[in-house]
Amino acid sequence: MKPQAILIGLVAGAAAALLFAGLILQSPTAVVLSLATPVPIFIASLGWGSVAGFIAAAASALAITGLTGTWSSALMLLATMALPAAIIGHLAGLARPSEPSAATVPQPSHAAASAAGPMSDAAVPAAAPALDWYPLSRILFAIAAITTTACLFVGWLVGYDVNEIGPAVGEALKAQLGATGTDPASEAEIQTLAAFMVRIVPFVQPALLTIILVACLHVSGLIARASGRLPRPRDDIPASAGLPRIAVAVFGAAILGTFFPGATSTIASVFAGTFGAAFTLVGLASFHRRIRARPGRGLLLFAAYTAIVFLSFPLIAATILGLSETMRKPAEPAASA
Repeated sequence: MKPQAILIGLVAGAAAALLFAGLILQSPTAVVLSLATPVPIFIASLGWGSVAGFIAAAASALAITGLTGTWSSALMLLATMALPAAIIGHLAGLARPSEPSAATVPQPSHAAASAAGPMSDAAVPAAAPALDWYPLSRILFAIAAITTTACLFVGWLVGYDVNEIGPAVGEALKAQLGATGTDPASEAEIQTLAAFMVRIVPFVQPALLTIILVACLHVSGLIARASGRLPRPRDDIPASAGLPRIAVAVFGAAILGTFFPGATSTIASVFAGTFGAAFTLVGLASFHRRIRARPGRGLLLFAAYTAIVFLSFPLIAATILGLSETMRKPAEPAASA
């Protein structure tokens, strides 16, 4: 292991801890900056290797423990952002030599060999082998699976229970709205709103974390490539983004599971949130690919994302498009890097 990789990992871990500290400070600017917590770890992993990424994840947990004096914040950081970023960065850096066929490997002709004269094998320059990089579809599937595991762990850690948290959220809403002493009808409406909010958290939070990890990975790749440290070639994201077909079955089972009562519904909501967000991203990538050759591409993209910001149905349409794209694509080979 190179000392430079260790140093980069330690510095990246400290930077990630400082960004994550924004959640503790609770200021609006700091909370926004905390969303970029995985970026330093991704950059360390993509640019300096997987070991640097895992060192950065461990260093961030130690640093946040020193800043807060508690291990719970460190465990939260490690579970939700630091360790997932290190694992995903490792996957993005996986590659294996391609298996070229004899028809595609150029062979020197007899005339060229004669013209070159006698040369030893050592004098012949060796071409860099072509590499097959870990596909984007499996990286996205891994992000959804890792995010699901992380959110389930955090839910178990904090003891998330819809029946227990609902009344507390209702009281908090009453205090914020100044509804103390209001009529029973208004109080019932507040409790209904509180119950709805508590029930959608297991779906919304995992979906947001999935999108955050994907966005941070993309930004980190751009930074690492601009600095000349990223060995992975540029991916054609609109053309290669996707998910394995098994993700369709997982998402379908999760949707069905949300209709069951109790903890089963909560766990299923986490799966539905992460994989639903992943399919939405696949649908948006497909939309980018479909309008590539159109002259009004910029206007179409602006209209689409503006509609997403102000409305909800475009996201549903993107999710359906992502499901359709996944089901129409041929099954991937079982090989892995």
